[in-house]
Amino acid sequence: MSESPGKEVPYVQPLLDAVGLFEELGIGYALIGGVAAMYYGRARFTEELALSGHMEVLAGHPEAMRNHHFDPTCTYKLYHDGGVEVDLWKDEHSDEIVARAVEVELAGRKVRIAEVHDLIAMKLRAGRMQDDYDISEIVRELPVNDAIVQSRVNATEFARFQEIRERIK
Repeated sequence: MSESPGKEVPYVQPLLDAVGLFEELGIGYALIGGVAAMYYGRARFTEELALSGHMEVLAGHPEAMRNHHFDPTCTYKLYHDGGVEVDLWKDEHSDEIVARAVEVELAGRKVRIAEVHDLIAMKLRAGRMQDDYDISEIVRELPVNDAIVQSRVNATEFARFQEIRERIK
């Protein structure tokens, strides 16, 4: 990511604004999706910015949303003044993902990102071809503990993970 926020990558400023908003409101979050996959070694372009956490808090803070350049009329997705949409993800795994998120530096700011095994598990649950490719690239770049992945997905998803591992050998 660029050292000068917003100059090269269109989602840098919306990411920084979202992180600022969540920190101001005390909302736990984790960066997920394509940007997280890029951080962990997947070379790809994405126009998506996605975060996981307790986003229901946003509805009670329209002024804070405006101050961070988001449209306060929508709290299931963030619409940034710069034209970037930020997907907000909350499911039965979100609390654990947020709790295990790791702090990294992106664009000169500390940002919480989904731990690599959680990101892989989320991508296995999504089951899309692009997610399988993201997983294969992450596994090529980083040591991934199969037992941890297995503990975070169901048997069918873990079998697909093993197939992905086999394809890249």
